[in-house]
Amino acid sequence: MKKLILSIAVVAMIVFTVTSCKSDAKKDAKEVTTEVEKEVKEVKEEVDKTMHEGEMAMAMYQCPMKCEEDKMYDKEGKCPKCNMDLKKMEKDTEGEHSEEGEEHKH
Repeated sequence: MKKLILSIAVVAMIVFTVTSCKSDAKKDAKEVTTEVEKEVKEVKEEVDKTMHEGEMAMAMYQCPMKCEEDKMYDKEGKCPKCNMDLKKMEKDTEGEHSEEGEEHKH
């Protein structure tokens, strides 16, 4: 009888230890996953910010004759209306575009 009780106690301790270790491992895995997800989110936000800044700094092109009023193009080429070469426009600090080489005057 004593052997049976002792055997049941030993089995119970083994089962408790195994299940306890598994739950700790699951908790650790969840913490690692959460940390990785947080880091991935931060990297993605940094990439998005850098790409946005790059797009904002990108030069735009416009017809010097303003055939299409203030229409801007994102690459060099010719005006579809007058066939003149599009002029490169630089974005100044206030977000307005001015012709390259032209100083901003107030």
